[in-house]
Amino acid sequence: MKAICPTNPKHKTFITTAHVQQEWKVDEHGEFIEVVHECLDTTHGPDIGNTWSCTECFAEAIVTD
Repeated sequence: MKAICPTNPKHKTFITTAHVQQEWKVDEHGEFIEVVHECLDTTHGPDIGNTWSCTECFAEAIVTD
């Protein structure tokens, strides 16, 4: 997989989503109070189907496999 900025191919960093597990403190009803651990595990990393935005110019990247 490779992301390419359509504005400037020299731009090499992007923002996209990943799914992570967090550990939460909750009340007796399971309602969120606060995050105890930000990232226990990554359950799904960046995907070709995600939107990838260039961190320099914010253009939507072209992602290929």
